[in-house]
Amino acid sequence: MILKGIKYLTILAVLALVLASGCVTPSDQEGVEGAESGHEDATTEQTVKIGTLLPLTGDLAAFGGSMEDGARLAIKQVNENGGVLGSDVTLVTMDSGTSTTIANDAMNQLATVDKVPAVIGAAGSGPSMAIINIAINNKIVQISPSNTGPDFTTYEDDGFYWRTVPSDALQGKAMAKLANDTGYATASTIVINNDYGVGFEAIFKEEFEKLGGTIVDRVKYESTAATFDSEVDKVSASDPDVIVLVGYPDTGSIILKAAYEKGAMDARDWLLSEGMRTDELADKVGKDTEGKYIVTGFAGTTPDPRAAGPAHDVFATTYEAEFGREPSIFSSNTYDAAAIIALAIEKSGSADGTAIRDMIPAVANAPGEEVSDIGTALALIRNGTEINYQGASGEITFDSVGDVFGEYCKWQITDDGNVTLGETITVE
Repeated sequence: MILKGIKYLTILAVLALVLASGCVTPSDQEGVEGAESGHEDATTEQTVKIGTLLPLTGDLAAFGGSMEDGARLAIKQVNENGGVLGSDVTLVTMDSGTSTTIANDAMNQLATVDKVPAVIGAAGSGPSMAIINIAINNKIVQISPSNTGPDFTTYEDDGFYWRTVPSDALQGKAMAKLANDTGYATASTIVINNDYGVGFEAIFKEEFEKLGGTIVDRVKYESTAATFDSEVDKVSASDPDVIVLVGYPDTGSIILKAAYEKGAMDARDWLLSEGMRTDELADKVGKDTEGKYIVTGFAGTTPDPRAAGPAHDVFATTYEAEFGREPSIFSSNTYDAAAIIALAIEKSGSADGTAIRDMIPAVANAPGEEVSDIGTALALIRNGTEINYQGASGEITFDSVGDVFGEYCKWQITDDGNVTLGETITVE
């Protein structure tokens, strides 16, 4: 019995020495590193984590999947070129549900469970505002590829909030210019009651009135409503030349269908925000008694993806080859958000939120060698060369509050229900 006890103690001693020497399983090692280093446990020897929080369900679901694919394509190209810091990058995908509550819960998981140093999202203004303080308090970089709400420009975010799409402070001007140039003297607005809709409408009203136009009715609607008959009656009551609808595809299509049924499309035009710009809109609204799409010819404003030139063309070709369909609005902005995060990690030498935040302007802004290919950009950084990333969505130059400038154009729905891009709208 004594000998057996000695043998048992000897085995325990050997095991203790093995563990002390660092010979633990990868999963055990990851857990130890995570406990000791906070956000640094987003990095292991195998992977660096980046979160996505996009609308895979809800009112913006028409955009969420294609946006997620934009991020996936960027990260695939990063990993094909050696990853970052010698590790592959893994996307931790969460669904915002186009809901402030769902987005809040998902962001809390990304921050406290997955401990990601950066998040791509949210898409809309409401979910973006719902998660911004979680990002700030946990020192997580938040880059939205589609939130255009003006309120974020002045939000005290300690430099952790960025976006790769321009603010509606510019797009509201573009919509006002389009309305004025088309010859509309009076307009009514019907907008979703959140930061996006309210902010867009305020800029449009100010600019349209500066150009000599008159706003006759202003209506806000709740995205949780099931019907919008009363809102349609109010916005069309004064018989404006044009009705401006600022919203998202699911609820926006219900409004347009109600407007058709109530005759609110007779003798007046409608202009739509970029939040409605999807090839699915015509099918969602439906066809008239003659079998034609109700919204054929409807137009609106949108950030112009063509402003990126060859960089966007290369992205679009690669995207279509990878996923079997053309990219939709904001796909390229999401691609750029993922690319910028990865390049900032490589440049800073750390997958830490604060380090990423501080390095974003160094990879996206001048001076530096202009580059749009992710693999080339990573190689230049590793070679010690300063870079100026040129995005697939346009020139990415961040100002002091994390906003980018943008160019706009008219979009329109064709006879076959698809979206086509039209002339450029120049705004200052």
